[in-house]
Amino acid sequence: MRGAAPRFVFDAVAGPGVVDLARVVAPGSTLFLYGALSGEATPCPGFDLGMPALNMRTYTLHGITRDPERLRRAEAFVAAGLGTGAFVPAVDRVFALEEIAEAHRYLEAGAQVGKIVVTVEHEDA
Repeated sequence: MRGAAPRFVFDAVAGPGVVDLARVVAPGSTLFLYGALSGEATPCPGFDLGMPALNMRTYTLHGITRDPERLRRAEAFVAAGLGTGAFVPAVDRVFALEEIAEAHRYLEAGAQVGKIVVTVEHEDA
C-alpha cells in the first residue's frame, strides 16, 4: 500500500462500494456517507470483513446549517483554513463563460479531479 491508510473517507456514492472502502481504511477510521448516487442498497460492512474497527455515519449539510452555533463554528473553521492557506481549492480546469457548453460536456464526462471553474469577465463600474 502506498502511504498511510485514510482515517476519514467521504462517500457520495454509497451502495455496495462501501465494502471496498471499509477494506482500505485504517483501523478506527470514519466513513461518512453523504450521498446515495449508486441508487443501490448500502450494506453495513462487518461480518464479511471480520468486523473491522470502522465508524460509519451519515452526514447532511442541514445538520450544520440549521444549527446556528454549529454553522458559526463551521464558517470560522473554513475562513481560518482559507486565511492561512491550509485549504487550497483543487481546480481541475478553468473555462470562460463563452465555453460553458464545453464546460458542461467536460463535467458530464466525469474525468475531472477537482473543481471546474467558469470565469465571467466584467467591466469595472
